[in-house]
Order: sequence, then structure tokens, then C-alpha cells
Amino acid sequence: MAAVSERTSACMNGRDLAIVAIVIIAWGSNFTAMKLALDELPPFLFVGLRFLILLPLLAVLPRPPVPWWKILAVGTLINMGQFAFLFAAMQADVTAGLASLLLQAQAPLTILLSALFLGERVRGIQILGISVAVAGLVIFGVGAGGNLTRVGLGLVLCGALCWAGGNLVLKGLRGVSMLPLFIWASLVPPVPMLALSLAVEGPEPVATIAALSMQGWVAVVYVALISTVLGYSLWGALLARHKAADVTPFALLIPVVGIATAALVLGERLTPLEVTGALVIMAGLALAVLGPRLRPV
Repeated sequence: MAAVSERTSACMNGRDLAIVAIVIIAWGSNFTAMKLALDELPPFLFVGLRFLILLPLLAVLPRPPVPWWKILAVGTLINMGQFAFLFAAMQADVTAGLASLLLQAQAPLTILLSALFLGERVRGIQILGISVAVAGLVIFGVGAGGNLTRVGLGLVLCGALCWAGGNLVLKGLRGVSMLPLFIWASLVPPVPMLALSLAVEGPEPVATIAALSMQGWVAVVYVALISTVLGYSLWGALLARHKAADVTPFALLIPVVGIATAALVLGERLTPLEVTGALVIMAGLALAVLGPRLRPV
């Protein structure tokens, strides 16, 4: 969800706000679809199948004008690393709603990595926001139980770290459309993930895929097409018409939709301690992401 353009417009009209809502719903509900697919697919096989489905789109989307190493880096870090860790966590160690929240740790991690490797300035209010978010994560670590284990927390944070690392690659790609980039980056996961699945998840991935129910296939296609193709197409259109600073804060609504959808569809419920941790993390994310815009100096 990185910026593709810095072009400006006066303000968002009703049509663009509706597009924002569609994208946030697609990306937030995506975690529930992941959980449904993981009821029938092991995580590494799911990662491979998810991106295998996207490969036919290479025939209609030209390769983005970026070096191959950047395409491969995005494919390795975001498409493969992020989802391998996330799906492994979601299969048994974290609920869909909490996964949608905890994965947003990528935002403060991106800030920290950018300061460490790119020399970007970290503002005081961002440090405060990161500290608050970490406090929220500590609450989850202390209260780990039925909805989230410490193993699940660690795996989701590894996925967030992979996403943050991929964001550093994306930072130098202004003006590049994200949809073709992520489709071409889909070349990376299928072979290694299917090989890893064959090695550790069972000898018959083809039989597992053949046994997928209709609900399982709908969930896989939803994750592959609705989340990736529809989501990035619409998000890219928004970023082409508005400043990134006006669009990207809406991503903070993803875990809100994620938790609500998981509660509605899967019947997930947060404990009082988890609600506290979620609110603390959201407050920290808001400070880290929105703080520099509220206090520009």
C-alpha cells in the first residue's frame, strides 16, 4: 500500500471516498477469507496457490519499469515472507481479527528501518507512537491465550517485519503502478512455497488442492483476486489523484474492519485485555502515522 504518485487534488469527492471504503472492506475482510482457506489448506501450500492463481495476469500486465532485483525483492519479502509467516500464525496461533491488527506493526517497523538503513529522520511524536504500539504488543504478549499465543504473536511480527523490509524497496519507486509490480512479484512464491509444502506439510499437495470445498476455493480466489487485483487497482487509482498523505492514513481502518468482519463471520470475540491491547496499538499507530502531519515541525 505504498504511494505511487504525489499528484494532488483539492479534496476527495464522494466517489473517491466510496472507493476508499471498498478497498478497506476488501483488505479488512481479507483476513477472514484467509482463515476460512486455512481451515482446508496448510499455510505454505496456501501461499503458493494464492500467487499461482495470479500468474495468468502476466499476459495482460506489462512488466513495470523497475529493475528485476526490486521485483524479486518485493516478491520475496512482501508476497512470500509476509504471507508465509502470517498464514503459519493464523492456522492455529492467532485469530483473523487480531492478525489484521498485529500485522499493522509494519508501519512503525517501516519507520524504524527507514531511519536505520535510509537515514530518514524519526520525529519525536513518531517515537512516542512506536513506544505506545510496543506497549500494546507487550499487553498481548503478557495476556497471550486462546485468541493469540506467543508463537502466533512472534510469527505475525516476523510477517510485519518482512512487509516493512519490502516497503523500503517500494520507497524508491515513485510513479510506478503497484498492481503490475505485485503481479510480476507473484513469480517468486509459487515454486519455493510449493516445494516447502511438499517437504514439511505432506507429500500430496495436489490431492489437498483437489479436495478443496467450494467455500475453500471461494476463500482462495477472494484472497488472490479481490484483495490483490481489485484492492491494488483501486488504491493505485486513488494515489494517482491524491497526495499519498491524504490516502494512506485510511489504512488504519483495515484492522477495524478486520476485527469486525471476523466477529461477524467467524464469531471471534476479544477478551477485555485484548481490547485494551488493541486500543493501545491503534493509538500508537495513529501517532506514528498521523503524528508528523499533525505536528509538521
